Amino acid sequence: MKETASDTVEPHSFSLRNLSIRKQLPLLICLLLLILILLFGTISYISIRRATMAIGQQRVRSLTEQLASLFQQSAHTLASGAQRAADKPEIVRFLSIQYDKGASPNPGETLPTLQRLLADSQTVLAELRDLQGNILLRAGRQIGSSGETGSPSGPFAAGEVAGRTDSNFVGKFYFSEDSIYYPVIATVRRDGRSIGYLYRWRPLRATPKSLAQLSQLMGSKAALYFGNHDGSLWTDMLKPVAAPPQVPNDSHRIVTYTRPGGRVIADATPVAGTKWIVLVELSSDLIMEASNRFLFWMILIGVVLILTGSFIAWLISRNFTRPLDRLIHATTAIAAGTYSPIVVADRRDEIGKLARSFDSMAVQVRHAHDELENKVSIRTKELEVVNKELEAFSYSVSHDLRAPLRAVSGYAMMLKEDYEDQFDDEAKRITGNILSNVKMMGRLIDDLIAFSRLGKREVRRKITDMQALTETCVAELKQGWPEDKFLISVDPLPPCKGDEDLLKQVWMNLIGNAMKYSAKNPDPRITIGATHNGDAVHDIYFVRDNGAGFDMKYADKLFKVFQRLHSQEEFEGTGVGLALVKRILDKHQGEIWAESKPGEGTVFYFKL
Repeated sequence: MKETASDTVEPHSFSLRNLSIRKQLPLLICLLLLILILLFGTISYISIRRATMAIGQQRVRSLTEQLASLFQQSAHTLASGAQRAADKPEIVRFLSIQYDKGASPNPGETLPTLQRLLADSQTVLAELRDLQGNILLRAGRQIGSSGETGSPSGPFAAGEVAGRTDSNFVGKFYFSEDSIYYPVIATVRRDGRSIGYLYRWRPLRATPKSLAQLSQLMGSKAALYFGNHDGSLWTDMLKPVAAPPQVPNDSHRIVTYTRPGGRVIADATPVAGTKWIVLVELSSDLIMEASNRFLFWMILIGVVLILTGSFIAWLISRNFTRPLDRLIHATTAIAAGTYSPIVVADRRDEIGKLARSFDSMAVQVRHAHDELENKVSIRTKELEVVNKELEAFSYSVSHDLRAPLRAVSGYAMMLKEDYEDQFDDEAKRITGNILSNVKMMGRLIDDLIAFSRLGKREVRRKITDMQALTETCVAELKQGWPEDKFLISVDPLPPCKGDEDLLKQVWMNLIGNAMKYSAKNPDPRITIGATHNGDAVHDIYFVRDNGAGFDMKYADKLFKVFQRLHSQEEFEGTGVGLALVKRILDKHQGEIWAESKPGEGTVFYFKL
C-alpha cells in the first residue's frame, strides 16, 4: 500500500534549538539552579540524615546503658538485703539439718524470721528451697499454683539457679494472677558450701504516672521494655506485652523495625546481676524531624531561588533580544526587497556594534542591489537578443538542413526506383545506406529541435494518472513490433504531479529503449512498476528489461547528447533520447539513474 506524506511525518520533538533566546536563557538558568539545588540539597540532606541517625543511635544506646546501670544498682541493693537475711543463723541451721539428714527440719525458729521479711511491703512471699529447688519452708501468700508452668511456684522458678555462679541475684519475671512478679535469690552457705536458697518474691509495681515521667526524661515517643533473657516474658512495667519484632543479640548493634506507630530504632542491654534485658525504643520520625524540616526549607528556598533566577534571566534575555528582534525585522524587510530599514544603535556593547555594522551592510546591499538590477536588465536584453538569434539559427539550421536532405533522399529514391535493376550488389548497398542515413539525419534534426525547444517549455503541473499514461505508451509502442514479441507487465503505479505531455515523452523513451535493447533476446520481458523509498516521501518509478545491458563504468555517459554505449550496427539510435529524458526530469526537480550488467538487462529508475 502506498504511503502518503502524512504517514511519514515525524512527531515534533522538543529541542532547545527550537526556542528563542528569550526562552532559552531563563530555561537554562532554571536548569542550572535546579541542578545545583538538587546536588547541594541531596548531599546536605543525606549528610544531615546520617548525622541525625548517628545522634539518635548514640542517644538510644546511652539511655539503654544508663537505665541498665540504674536497675543494676537497684538489683544489687535488693540482692544484698536478701543475702543478709540468708546469712542469719536460724536459716543456716534449718537448711543444714535438711542438707545433712535429708529430712524436713522443725520450722519453729525459722518461720518467724521469714515472716519478718514480709514486713517489707514489696515482699509478698519468702521461701527456703533446697539445692534442687524444692520448697522447704514458705511465709506469705502463695502466688499461682505449683503445677502452673511459668508461675512463681512452677518449674521455671525452680530452675532459676541453674548455671549461676554468683551467690545472689534477681530472677526472671513471672506473670500470675494479673500481676508480674520476680524473685530476689540469695544463696545460703555453710563453711563456704551452698546448702540452699532464700527466695524473696516481689511484685513489679509501677504507675502510669511514674512511667510517663520516666518517658519524659528519656524523650517524647520513647518506650521502655523489660524482658527475660530467654525471651519468655516481656513487659512495659505495667502488663505483659508482645516481644519486640527484633532484639539485638550484639550489645554493639542497634536494630530498626516497624511498630504500629511507625518505624523505631531500638537497643537492648542485659542488666548485670539479673536475668533481665532492658530495651529502649525511639521513634525514627522524631529523630528525623530535624532533617525533614531541613528538607522542607531546602525545597522552599530552592523554589524561591528558581523563580527569582528565572525572572532575572528573563530581564537579561529581554535586554539582549529586543535589539535582536529589531535586527530580525530589518533582515526580514531586506529579504522581502525593502533595503531602507535602519536599526537604532543606542548601545555601546557588541549588539550596538552589530546594529551599526548591519546599517552599514544594508546601505552597501542597497547600492549593490541597484547596481545588480542595472546589470541584470542589461544582461536580460542581451540574452533576449541571443535567444532570438538562437531561435532564428535553429529554424535556419532545421530548414536549411532539411532542404538538402530532402534532395538527397529524393535523388536516392529516384536512383533506386529507376536504376535498381542495373545496379550490382555494391551499388544497391550504397543506395540503401544513403537512404538509411538520410532517415537517421532527419530523426536527429527532429530530436535536436525537440531538445532545444524543451529549454523554453514551462512545466504545467497537474495530477497525472501514471497508470493510464504508461498503458497508453505501451499500446502505441507495441504497434511497431509483432503482437506477441514482448511480455510487458505494468504493476500498479501511483499518480504524481507533473506535466503529462513531458512525462509521456519520458515513458515513451524509456519503454522504447527497453523494447529496442531486449528485442534480440529470445524471451524479451519488460516490467514497469513503482517502489517507495523509506527515507523520502516520493515514489520511484522504474522500467526493467532483460536486454543487452551495459557496463556500469560508462553510466556517466548515458544522459549526454550523442553519447551511445552500443554501435549503430547493433542498435540504431541518435543518442538524444535519454538526454531528453534527463532534461525533462531536471525541469521537474527529479532524478534518473540506471543499474545494469552486460547481457543481464537494465533497470532505469526515476522520481519527481
